[in-house]
Amino acid sequence: MLLRTLMILALASCASDSLPAGAVCEATSDCETSLSCLDVAQFTGTTCMVVGKTCTTTCTDDASCSALGANFKCFATCTTEKACGKVASP
Repeated sequence: MLLRTLMILALASCASDSLPAGAVCEATSDCETSLSCLDVAQFTGTTCMVVGKTCTTTCTDDASCSALGANFKCFATCTTEKACGKVASP
């Protein structure tokens, strides 16, 4: 019984790790406290398609993403909001 309880606690503690900015997520509860799980969009002409979700924040411009790190820029989404997205290192 003690072994079973320890295994359950160990699995629960592994599942409670919060994801950092730029990580793939399914829900805001997956992300670190200051982040939300937001859509990542891909545009083809005037068509917008959600291609995934990432832990991030909303933004108005690239400068508003600077708190997440130098590799984050502000991108349009399929809604009126914009979201910070991680780009490749230079």
